[in-house]
Amino acid sequence: MSTSNKREVVVRPVHRDEPDLHKLAEAMIRLVLEESGRTRVIRRAAQPPTTLRLPQPRTSGSDFPGIAS
Repeated sequence: MSTSNKREVVVRPVHRDEPDLHKLAEAMIRLVLEESGRTRVIRRAAQPPTTLRLPQPRTSGSDFPGIAS
């Protein structure tokens, strides 16, 4: 009992247009800007605001300097 299995391999060329390098570059620039913006937001969220004043220890009974209690 002899069975012969013949397999055919067919190769078809696929013709594609050349990649649009302008669109590819634009997409890459957008991704980089998006990522840098995201990391900037994360970095700034971790920093205290520049207008934040740390609490100063009280030396007198008055809440306002220059006003006697």
